[in-house]
Amino acid sequence: MPKSTEERADRVKIEVLLVLLAIGAGVIENIIPRPIPFIKPGLANVITVAAIARYGFWTGLRVNILRSTGAALVIGTLATPTYLLSLIGGIASALLMGSVKKILSVTGMSVAGSLGSLSAQLLTASVLLPGLPAGALLLPLIMWGTLSGTITGIVAIVLLKRGFPWIHDSGVDSVSSLE
Repeated sequence: MPKSTEERADRVKIEVLLVLLAIGAGVIENIIPRPIPFIKPGLANVITVAAIARYGFWTGLRVNILRSTGAALVIGTLATPTYLLSLIGGIASALLMGSVKKILSVTGMSVAGSLGSLSAQLLTASVLLPGLPAGALLLPLIMWGTLSGTITGIVAIVLLKRGFPWIHDSGVDSVSSLE
């Protein structure tokens, strides 16, 4: 945990950079056409996975909450169910990744976060849309969550090995801790 005023200021700068990168990735992700509404590539999640792996749960949670809110402000979905689904999925994802960080690899953590996010979003959507065929959507979402979580985790590992977010220090303490 940062102790000096300078260390705290550096940590705030890092978190602001992470949030801005995640918002940018989230906005770009919304521009990409989707064949199925819930299916997104997970670009913004790369930032969160790397943030949790490198800086811990609270940083990742703040990044996810601010990313969901910032992207919703930029794309105009703040007062919509889309924002609610994004926010709930982001919180669930960060909670799950933070809880498994010490027992799973970065890729495993990412898959867990992806599946947690999609599950929370499906549950929320089921409440908002009572006729939603949640059972029929479960298997495709599990398959997509596993695939996108794996890809997101691999990209996060590559970035972390290169010292992401490239501020002051190099990569994580141990390359083997990322595999």
